[in-house]
Amino acid sequence: MKKYAIIGEHLGHTISPAIYNFLFKKLDINASYETIEIPMENFDRDVEKMTKALNGFNVTIPYKEKIISNLTAISDDAKSMMAVNLVNESMMGFNTDWQGFYESLKDVDLSGDSAIVIGAGGAAKAICFALKKMHMKIYIKDRTPEKALKLKKIFEANLDEPVLENVALVVNATPVGMYPHVDELPDVDLRKLNKNCVVYDLIYNPSPTKFLKHASEIGLRTIDGYKMLINQAILNLKVWSMEEAAAYLSSIGDRFHSMLNGL
Repeated sequence: MKKYAIIGEHLGHTISPAIYNFLFKKLDINASYETIEIPMENFDRDVEKMTKALNGFNVTIPYKEKIISNLTAISDDAKSMMAVNLVNESMMGFNTDWQGFYESLKDVDLSGDSAIVIGAGGAAKAICFALKKMHMKIYIKDRTPEKALKLKKIFEANLDEPVLENVALVVNATPVGMYPHVDELPDVDLRKLNKNCVVYDLIYNPSPTKFLKHASEIGLRTIDGYKMLINQAILNLKVWSMEEAAAYLSSIGDRFHSMLNGL
């Protein structure tokens, strides 16, 4: 049996095992997918031992940057942002975060040329990479000036306040509001944005987050992280040479959410 997993520090929120194990069972693939929690203080000691028997794995907060030193190589796009969320059997790292995000916005009408990214970690790097490809002006909002400055250098992002009338998109790329801390809110005043703005929360558990509920209440359009997650899963399966599973997941699209809920 092939073994896959997601590694991170706190994984109570993730539905990745449900997604992949559903597909493996549905398509009679001899594989399993699990969660592997590694405390930050044990990461350097344990990560190699805990991933050695895996045929591939995903990486989430807070290890998308830290994992790189344990890999044999990384893809060009992952190298550009120095963040990895996917590893194959050869211990090569990839980034499907930016692609999943980019694809999720293809049919969304964005009114404006600027985007605010909340956060400056591995997920924020992927979002900035995608926004650069969309020719958006990027404004970073983060509590750690040193991390924000890194994104400024890599992506020519801005650290000052944007003209709010020109902001087309606000993206929460932090874990603020994620299960179980569902009552937390990112520090941004959505009431000052123009009414055509889209508020995007990468968090998919809970859905919607308190942040998105607040955005909806004041009349803004909202997107949660579910579609991005499914887009990523399709790309991940392709990297793991599971073309049949990728094609099936792509074919059922948005219906997959209700199928999972019915389990």
